[in-house]
Amino acid sequence: MATYTRWLTDLHTRARKIRAEVPGLGRYIKPPRKDRTVIVTDTSSALPEAVATTLPTGSQLRQIAMPVMIGEQIHSDGSADTNDELPIALAAGTPVRTSRPAPGQFRQLYERIAEQGYGSIVSVHVSGKISGTVEAARLAATQSPIPVEIVDTLTSGMAMGYAVVDAVVRGHNGIPATKLAQLIDEQATASQVYFTVPNLDQLRKGGRIPPLTGLLGQLLQVRPVLTLNEGAIQLMDRPRNFAKAQQIMVDKVAQAATQRPIRLAVHGYGNLDSAMELAARIDEYSTAPVPVLMIPAVLVAHLGLGALGVSISPELDYSTIL
Repeated sequence: MATYTRWLTDLHTRARKIRAEVPGLGRYIKPPRKDRTVIVTDTSSALPEAVATTLPTGSQLRQIAMPVMIGEQIHSDGSADTNDELPIALAAGTPVRTSRPAPGQFRQLYERIAEQGYGSIVSVHVSGKISGTVEAARLAATQSPIPVEIVDTLTSGMAMGYAVVDAVVRGHNGIPATKLAQLIDEQATASQVYFTVPNLDQLRKGGRIPPLTGLLGQLLQVRPVLTLNEGAIQLMDRPRNFAKAQQIMVDKVAQAATQRPIRLAVHGYGNLDSAMELAARIDEYSTAPVPVLMIPAVLVAHLGLGALGVSISPELDYSTIL
């Protein structure tokens, strides 16, 4: 996928440009590890593994996989078996749930980071209103040998992912962890996420919407548009077909672009052609190539097969780095 490759290349180019412009730092000179901050996140950020190897500063990025329960079997978000079995389970109506990672996983990761000589950690996670992940991180932080700042982004997908990428670049340049956490929180708050789903069944099963709302949606055959509002999944509109639902998301992107420079990402699950079409329609509004990425399992479990979404994030403010 050419657009995805261009997006990764753009991330790399931007990060190298920032490194070259930081006063007092030569192109290949790194601050000592004790002055650098590692960013820990979870797979609900939708960040591909390739990001860590693409970014010049990617050594300071760690991801913890979200557990996904398909029937009675526990899988890891992003693993090959999850990618194979999850769409089949959703199509067959098999119960799909997500769980938080164990606090012990976070504690072990924090300890390994400390052993590697880093001075601090910022742990950045999916909204606490749709997952208990951030609470697990908080519990582990109390036992960490180095300081850990916890950020509940109140969002998911690349609205969280872009904030993580920017934090990795900032943290490499010696910005204190407390300041990084503040910047991540501000950026995530300024981001937006919109999704459309074929129906409301999965949301109703997961208790994310009232049963009556789900039933009415099914009877009226609407193609609902949802958003994350203060961290919770919220029904925003009820268009009668997919074309109108997609247009609502395009309009939201266009409106956001009039207010500030933005970066975009499209998320899909089981609908690559529709996701590619949406990415092409909104490309003109983004300051960077628009990647098409898989919807994180923590959201797919609520949204269902065929969900399509877009995340809108503000462009990185270079004044917070230099």
